[in-house]
Amino acid sequence: MVRLVQITDCHLGAEKNFISHGVNTYESFSRVLHEITTKLPPSLIIASGDISSSGEECSYQLFSDVMESSLIPYRWLPGNHDDFLMMSNIIVQPFVRVEKQENWAVVSLVSADPGNVAGVIAKDEIEQLRSLLKNCQNYFVLLFVHHHPVSINSRWLDEHCISNNWQVEEILAQYDNVRGVFTGHVHQERVTNWNDLLVYNTPSTCFQFASDAERFQLGEKAPGYRWIELYPDGSFDTGVNYLKA
Repeated sequence: MVRLVQITDCHLGAEKNFISHGVNTYESFSRVLHEITTKLPPSLIIASGDISSSGEECSYQLFSDVMESSLIPYRWLPGNHDDFLMMSNIIVQPFVRVEKQENWAVVSLVSADPGNVAGVIAKDEIEQLRSLLKNCQNYFVLLFVHHHPVSINSRWLDEHCISNNWQVEEILAQYDNVRGVFTGHVHQERVTNWNDLLVYNTPSTCFQFASDAERFQLGEKAPGYRWIELYPDGSFDTGVNYLKA
């Protein structure tokens, strides 16, 4: 059995005392990581974007320092608040497209569109996805991407949905070894059926958004993370844990 943990939307600032929506994001991120490493140590951590609150260099240094000190292998991908070039230069762990764990392949796709909040899979990314899935046909595949590809019944967040999701859907439909899609961005736990493929949204390591909301509204749940346990037969279990007060 392989255990993955997904963390997302850390929204770190340039300093450890940075506060966003009433939450010290560095403190909440550190608490989440401490719980993961002590209670549920994984084979790999995937940070699925919006690591920084506003793309500041120091925020990526903070993230890199904490992750490296955890001594747990990790992978990351950019979100709409991130500066992809800067994080590539600052974070010790380089961006990795595919991470293979036994007979599983963890595939990272970039949906961040510089200057825009909404997601899109650029032409080069579409070609990357085609190539990666073709090369991973002997593995069970999990796809990680920052933006959600399908409606979560929140009007303001659904405006950020991957705009060319139909292109991704057409590609994924050709591969029955793709087992699930895991996203960040929406700051909440949710599972949605997308053309018979389940999409798992994961809560933030800091503040959450209210579900089924017409406009921006904070939720009441604590910082959280998602665990994923992978089995040799292509099945997996997953769930979300929230920090206790």
